Amino acid sequence: MIKPDSGASYSEQLQVQLASGLAQMDLVVAEADQQKLVQYVTTLHKWNKTHNLTAIRNPEQMIGRHLLDSLSIANYIHGQTLLDVGSGAGLPGIPLALIKPHLNVTLIDSVLKKTRFMLFAASSLGLGNVTVKHARVESLIKEEGYDIIVARAFSSIDKLCEVTEHLLAPNGQIVAMIGKPLETEPGISALSVQLANGSEFTVTRSEKLFVPGETAQRNIVILQKGAV
Repeated sequence: MIKPDSGASYSEQLQVQLASGLAQMDLVVAEADQQKLVQYVTTLHKWNKTHNLTAIRNPEQMIGRHLLDSLSIANYIHGQTLLDVGSGAGLPGIPLALIKPHLNVTLIDSVLKKTRFMLFAASSLGLGNVTVKHARVESLIKEEGYDIIVARAFSSIDKLCEVTEHLLAPNGQIVAMIGKPLETEPGISALSVQLANGSEFTVTRSEKLFVPGETAQRNIVILQKGAV
């Protein structure tokens, strides 16, 4: 096995792995963007040695568990603006911003070292469509609202709806990436989410995600405010 620090040859190996995964997912991504996705992973690996941004230490595992996992929702993302809640190291926001340059992506996290990494990564990748905010999502003030609000492994779907409700654009959608299927979420039916304040979110889609090489369950739940 080639060591992560052995330079271009290892990056090429990672790119082959990424290209194979994208092909299995039927995602067409330009080679230049694939190279940038690998650059993002190698940058994350380097920062992770001292800043502990993710529990995944191996760049090869990052390809599947971070990049391909993030891109598994690419075909569900529509609209012009996206808010990535609790983005951490920029996942799924940075990979989505990279392959969807028309999409204006805002990354928010309350941990300073993570937002510093996201700022560095977005700048080094030349992502002019990315904004990074160091804050709790509850503190954000609604401006025009976001077409899509996405979260990866948030604490619970009802909590996600509660803290982001005020940030949704009219007809906007919440996209929750979760491990176990929706029906295992406590207190949530397969059709809707009821909030303590009386608001209702309708589940418009709930299905399994395919992430090449990953055996753990991955699911997506898409919600829209009100009855649909």
